[in-house]
Amino acid sequence: MKPQMAFQLALARLIGIIGVPFILMTAAVAYGGAQLTIDADSQYRYAQSRLDTDAFDEAIAEFSRFIHFFPADPRVPQAHFQIGLAHFDAGRYPEAAAIFQSQTAVYASSSLDNRAFFMLSRSHAAQGMIEQAMVDLHNLMALSPPAEVIDRALYELGWLHVDQGRWKLADQAFGRIGAGTRERLEIDDLTRVLADSRTLPVKNPILAGALSIVPGAGQFYCGRYQDSLTALVLNAGLIWAAWEAFDDENYALGSVIGFVEFGFYTGNIYGAISSAQKYNRDRAGELRERLYPFRQMTLSLAPVPHGGVLCLKADF
Repeated sequence: MKPQMAFQLALARLIGIIGVPFILMTAAVAYGGAQLTIDADSQYRYAQSRLDTDAFDEAIAEFSRFIHFFPADPRVPQAHFQIGLAHFDAGRYPEAAAIFQSQTAVYASSSLDNRAFFMLSRSHAAQGMIEQAMVDLHNLMALSPPAEVIDRALYELGWLHVDQGRWKLADQAFGRIGAGTRERLEIDDLTRVLADSRTLPVKNPILAGALSIVPGAGQFYCGRYQDSLTALVLNAGLIWAAWEAFDDENYALGSVIGFVEFGFYTGNIYGAISSAQKYNRDRAGELRERLYPFRQMTLSLAPVPHGGVLCLKADF
C-alpha cells in the first residue's frame, strides 16, 4: 500500500472514531435538553391532574417539582395547599395539618388563607382532636374575615358540636349565622329539628348503677326488660345457692359460689351503667340522623392557569 493511501485510511478511521461519538453526544444533549424543558402551566396542570385522579403521592411529587422549578410563580402558595389536600385525601391528617398550619401563620384575609383554616380544622377533627378543630375556627373568626367566611366558620363549628352531642352549643353557633346566609343553609329548618334535643329522653348512668343494688333494677330503668329479668333470676339463684351451702356448713362450696356471685353482681351494676350510656348514645344518634340531611355542600374556588375550578364538597 502506498504511504499516501495509508495516511488517508488512518485519517478516515480517526475521524470515524472521534466523529461518531461526538455526533451521538450532540444528539443526546439536544434530546435531553428538549426533555428537561418544563413549562409552569403544563407542570401545574399535570400535578393537578394527578390529584384529580386520586394519585396522591404523584400529585405531591409533581406539586413539589412545580414549587422547586418555579418559586416565583404566584401559584406557589396554592401548590402548597394542594399538597396538604393530597395528604388529607390520602388519610395522612398530621402531615396535612402541618402544611395548613404553616399557611395560617401569616394571614392576609385571602381566599386561600381562609380555606387553609377550614382544612386545618378538618385535619384536626379527622384525628379526633375536636377541641383543637373548634379552636382553629375560633382563631379564624378572631381575625375578622369577611362576613360570609364567619358564617361558614359558625356553620362548621355548629356541626362539630352536633357530632359531639352538644346540642345547646350547636344551636348557639347556628343562631349566630347572618340573615343573608340562613335561608341558603336552611338554618331555620335545622334549628327546628335541633330544638327536639331539649326533650330528648336520657337515662342517668349514676342512677342506673345505684338502682342495680337490687339486681336487674338498673336494666329495668333503662328499658332493657329481658336483661333485667335475667340479672334478677341469675343473681337471686346464686345468692340462694350460696346461702344453702353455708347453711349446710359447706363453707368451701359456699365461698366459691359467693365469689362467682360477686362477679355477677358487680357485672350487673356495670351493665346497668353501660345500658344507660348506650341508651343516651342511641337517642343522640337518632337525632343526628334527623339533622344530617340538612348538612349543606360547601363550595370553593381553586385558581388554575387562565381561570379557576369550582370545587364541590359534600359531607356524608
